[in-house]
This record gives sequence, structure tokens and C-alpha cells, in this order.
Amino acid sequence: MNSRERVLATIRHETPDRMPVDLGGMRSTGIMALAYARLKKYLGISEGDIYVFDIMQQLALVEEPILEQFGCDVVILDQGALGPWQDYTLPDGTPAKIPADFESEPNGKGGLYWIQDGIRASHMPASSFYFDTIYHPLAEAESIADLDRYEWPTMEDDALEWLQQEARRLYEETDYAILGSFGGAFLEAGQGLRGWGQFMMDLALNRAFAEAILDRVLQNLLVNVERYLDAVGDYIQIIQVGGDLGTQGGPQIRPEWYCEIIQPRQKAYWSRIHALSDCALFLHSCGGIYELIPGIIDAGCDILNPVQTTARGMDPVRLKQEFGDRLTFWGGGCDTQHVLPFASPQEVYEHVSQQVEIFKPGGGFVFTQIHNIQAGTPPENILAMVQAVHDHWTYGREAD
Repeated sequence: MNSRERVLATIRHETPDRMPVDLGGMRSTGIMALAYARLKKYLGISEGDIYVFDIMQQLALVEEPILEQFGCDVVILDQGALGPWQDYTLPDGTPAKIPADFESEPNGKGGLYWIQDGIRASHMPASSFYFDTIYHPLAEAESIADLDRYEWPTMEDDALEWLQQEARRLYEETDYAILGSFGGAFLEAGQGLRGWGQFMMDLALNRAFAEAILDRVLQNLLVNVERYLDAVGDYIQIIQVGGDLGTQGGPQIRPEWYCEIIQPRQKAYWSRIHALSDCALFLHSCGGIYELIPGIIDAGCDILNPVQTTARGMDPVRLKQEFGDRLTFWGGGCDTQHVLPFASPQEVYEHVSQQVEIFKPGGGFVFTQIHNIQAGTPPENILAMVQAVHDHWTYGREAD
């Protein structure tokens, strides 16, 4: 099997020739630029620039030599990864590249503001490696008229043309599975538009207004996803949607609110994707979402990521037993909170080996770590993770 065939077989819950692997196939399976620079140096790879394509999370594009060495099967189709680029310097002084439209402003305290459309939209404190959103365009909205006056974004023709060209190139010139980073969330969208705390209060105290916001989010997503799939749907195999629904301690909202407010809109959105394409639907949702998974499946989800097995209720054995025949788990392969950054290489190896043997049987599992590899993660630990994957990625008798 080639990579594309391997991933598609896995999503169909068939046993492939070996377990598929992803590093950097979407914005929650990647590696921070600081960790990537250390990894390249450790591996003796001096050629190529470090491209920080995700400004918020400071993620690096994973280059072909590392994709090959790690046995990766997935590549990202993402507007942020297409350039053009400008020079940039990582916090440790390493030279890099960042999208040419990135504009920043010092905060006077050693940190930076990320300027978008002339607005201080995000902030990276001096002690941080990330930008945090500080601007919420509907924070002051009070009425339906305020929502109607807001300019809901539409994907531009030139961006779609760039994505189409890159999707066609990846489809025709590589054998990788192509993951389209479209996005589209509901709870998280409301939080982004209103502010996290304000939208949670909206849900509790002004539900009609909160639902009016989400209805407009849905309408906007349906318009944009149709344009997106018209451009790239013939080339990509997976479309990624988003929306964190959980925290470390469980769902962000009551399960009944999920069923009443979020799930029907997910179902309308995801059903449209399935009607317009053959793409597998990939949901990224962090946190302890065990109680929500049946509804997520019913809404049309094919793939779940990052499978945060460190969160409440997300026991990997139970997840595989209860949902492994209906969901492909894309993640859960290595704990990036406690193990990968801080354990010994041997402990990483043993942990990854155990996780793989839980999730791998019968297909329905693409190996990647739980969310992005963080700054400061030792390259020795990353390589221990990869070695455990390579030592356990075949199926043996199970493939007969």
C-alpha cells in the first residue's frame, strides 16, 4: 500500500499493511518551531528553512526528509502553508520564515501584539511561546441587528485558487493522504466572537441570542464549505473541522446543551460536507468529551482527534472498545502533557508502545501524539516515540 491507500483503508476500518503515521498533517498534530529547530539540528539536517505557518501556535511545516524518516502518511493542505514568506526570528534566536502578512507590534514588556486588519488581535507575553486571542469582534453585540451588521467572512477567490493548485499538485505528484484544513466550529466560534466567558454566559442567560449567533455561524460555514469543496474536493481525502468541546475535567457544557444546541448544527454542517464530497470528516476536539461521543458520531464524524486520553473519561481501552468500530482515532499515541516532554526516552518508548497496542487492532487508528509537540521537548524523546511506532506498526497475523 502507498500512504494514501493505507490511510483510507484505516478510515474504512480495514487492517492496512501497517499503521499510518501523521506528524504535521493538521494544526493539532504538529510540532512547535522551537522543538522542530532542535530536532533538525539533532538529526544533522541543515538544509531547508523553518516555516512557521501557524502563527498562533508557532508551528513549523514538517519537511520531506523528516516525513520520510518518520514514515509519515499525511500532508497538510492549509492556506497558511502556501506563502509568501518573510524573515522571522524564533524566541531562541533561530532564523525562520513566517507568512508575509504577519504584522506585529511590541507590547513594551518584551512581548508582542499580532496586528490583524489594524487591530491588536492577539498577544504573546514575554514569558509565552504562543499568541492568545484578545480581540472578540462581537463582544459588545446586544441585538440581532448587531449580528446582521457584522461582516461574516467569505473565502476569497484567489485563496481558493491557490489551494486548488496545491491540492492538485499534492494529489498528482505524491502518494500522501491529503488533509484539508477547512475548520469550522460552533461552541469555539461563539467563544471567539464574544469572548469565552461572555459566550458561556450567553448560553446560560441569553440562549436565544447565543443560538442566533450559532445560526449565523452555520450559514456562513455552509456557504464557505461549498466553495471550498468545489475547489479542492476532488483532491483531498479528509476534511478537518474543529471546535474544542472539552476541558481536562470533562465537557465544557452540559451534555444536554450539546445535544440541544451544538449537535444539530454540527449535523447540518457535516451532512452538507458528506453530500458534497467523499471526504472523511475529521473532528478536532480537545478534552474529556466521552459523554458527547455518541452524539458526535451521530452528527457524521468519521475521525476524532486528538483523543486526549489524559482527560477525564477518555480511557483508551474503553474508547477503543465502545467506539472503535465507528470512529477512527487520530491521536492518543503519546501523552504530550506529562510524558513526551519530561519522561526518559525509555519511558516514552514504553508508553507509546502501550498506547499503540491498545488503539491499533483492526485499523481505525492513525498514530500521532496527543496534540502538538511542545517547545522544550527533547529530540531524544521524539525519536524514542518514533522508534516505538516503527517497532509496533505492523499487524503480523492480524493482517491475514
